[in-house]
Amino acid sequence: MSVGVSDRRKVAIVSFSLLCCSLLLTAYSARNPSIARAGSIVLSEVVSPVQAGVDFVSDTTHATWQGYFALVSVSQERDELLRRLETLEGAQSALEEHRRENERLRSLLDLTSVNALKGVVASVVGDEPSGWGKGIVVNRGSSHGVENGMAVVHPRGVVGQVVSVSPNFSQVLLITDHASGLDAIVQESRIRGVVEGIGAGFCELKFVSKDSPVRAGELIVTSGMDGVYPKGLIIGAVSRVATETGTLLQNIEVKVAVDFSKLEDV
Repeated sequence: MSVGVSDRRKVAIVSFSLLCCSLLLTAYSARNPSIARAGSIVLSEVVSPVQAGVDFVSDTTHATWQGYFALVSVSQERDELLRRLETLEGAQSALEEHRRENERLRSLLDLTSVNALKGVVASVVGDEPSGWGKGIVVNRGSSHGVENGMAVVHPRGVVGQVVSVSPNFSQVLLITDHASGLDAIVQESRIRGVVEGIGAGFCELKFVSKDSPVRAGELIVTSGMDGVYPKGLIIGAVSRVATETGTLLQNIEVKVAVDFSKLEDV
């Protein structure tokens, strides 16, 4: 919509009036400096608080944004550090497992060298699947030279005997099984007997007469007379000795040396 002649005239008159006022104020201020200073002071008193408020809001807003971006940066750095920590913990765990495995394999190699044994190192991969006996499954079989009847040992002591072989796996009957038996002697006194399994980590040394003193804590080792286990391997330690009335033999309980629940390599 176009502006009328009267409107343009009003604008021109107002502009001219303001210009004249400005010139008059300038001339008056030049002749009266004290009035100009007073006006400047009044203007400063009015404008300064407003400007200070604006500056405060501006500075606060700037600081808030800077703090926000700083917090975002710190949060991102924290997340990155947590990811690195998780990675390092995983790597440390893997290294610890490798270290433990190397220690177990080294102890097995020491066992074979000290006792002049020839054998195959295997890892335990499961329990005897049928559930009828106390046994384990290892990941070595006929293709690795394993045969039925072979002794299975650990640096801590005797484990059992191979009873079933496939190309890549073998089943081992533990010495704690009731069907297991091996010729043994008391290490200190050289008293001889037969160790049979009674389950739950224990065996029994049988056929030892009352006249043969056996004490709790004595080590029981293989005699080498059964043709399966080499001589001198630890079976366990005597945990209890009892004598029943009306019999000539002792009941000798033996705690086996190997903890089969923690067995990993043989």
